[in-house]
Amino acid sequence: IGAFLGGAVKSLLPRRGDLDRSEIVRRMPAPSRQLLRAYAAWSNAPAGRYEDALPPHFVAARIALPVISALTARSPYPLLGVLNQGIRLALHQPVPAGAPLTVRGRLVDASDDGYRARIHSALSVGTRDVPLAVEIDAYAAVVLQRRPGAAAAPREPVAFETVGRWQPTADEGRRFFYLTGDFNPIHTWPAFARRTRFRGCIMHGFGGFAQAFEAIRGAGFDIADIDVRFVRPLPLPGPQVLIQVGTTADPAGRRALRLADASDRVYHAGSF
Repeated sequence: IGAFLGGAVKSLLPRRGDLDRSEIVRRMPAPSRQLLRAYAAWSNAPAGRYEDALPPHFVAARIALPVISALTARSPYPLLGVLNQGIRLALHQPVPAGAPLTVRGRLVDASDDGYRARIHSALSVGTRDVPLAVEIDAYAAVVLQRRPGAAAAPREPVAFETVGRWQPTADEGRRFFYLTGDFNPIHTWPAFARRTRFRGCIMHGFGGFAQAFEAIRGAGFDIADIDVRFVRPLPLPGPQVLIQVGTTADPAGRRALRLADASDRVYHAGSF
């Protein structure tokens, strides 16, 4: 909450000079076993999967989040309108559970085309014994003004198979906030959210990402690198979404993934 309010105040002040690209380094204690088990249960991970290591999506949504927020606040854009746009994780080694953590991050870019601002932060997370366990690229966007309508570029057709289903409840955003600390009233405060262009609460992008990650792992896939864009806001309460992966991999071994509803509206899209 402090990071969100601090960023909101900074976004109202005039900005001068170049972007601050200096590195932020934060050290934090290991999360409690109780929190890890509650979070793993929410993300539909099977019992025991994360007894010795942190869920990679938890590393992004909980451990790296304070640094992502601080880096995003360095951009010259109104942060009251900021939304997570996507996430990429490169998983080098498991992050040990029970060990103090070090997060390093820097602001890579904050630029706009007059309609939408894009903010890119790069981070790494590790421990004393595993200094580079996970690399994270976090992307955020701020809509500056409505873009004139344009036809969407045609996409190459991909055959998908469904590996999981998920239907977020009206209270899902608040539950995810309790587990991760990711407070943004667009996800957690209906009275505020109804006054936005979304006309109600929407789900955290990191929340849908966590559900997709666990469904893919549950289908028997190992994940070394995963890149997901948050294409469309998922309203709360939401429709049932299908977690789907491409039936074939490309020559580099990557498979497409997406979260889509029964009407083929896509909410997340990416590859792993």
